[in-house]
Amino acid sequence: MAGKWKCALCGGEIVEGQRFTFLSGLGAVHNECLIVSVLSKDLTRDMVALLDVNEVLLYAIIRFKEAEKAAETGEVKSVIAEIRRDIEKLAGRISNAITVVFKQAA
Repeated sequence: MAGKWKCALCGGEIVEGQRFTFLSGLGAVHNECLIVSVLSKDLTRDMVALLDVNEVLLYAIIRFKEAEKAAETGEVKSVIAEIRRDIEKLAGRISNAITVVFKQAA
């Protein structure tokens, strides 16, 4: 079953396959809602850099999940899944950094 969450910024539904992230103290947020929220604040170059790499990682996670489903053999699925989990860990680290900068701008 696909995961479902509620966006802490807009209140809308987030479903697996959408670009979203988790912010400490807030919860799940649509990537687009995060960008809109940040644009309403005093945007720093640090935040621009973090949002840029976050976008790349979120897109990669979605693509890896699609590739994992498309792969035929268990061995290939396993390799793709392992790398996807590594990317998810990196995305988590970026989310933590975004949270820090986001709260500083509040």
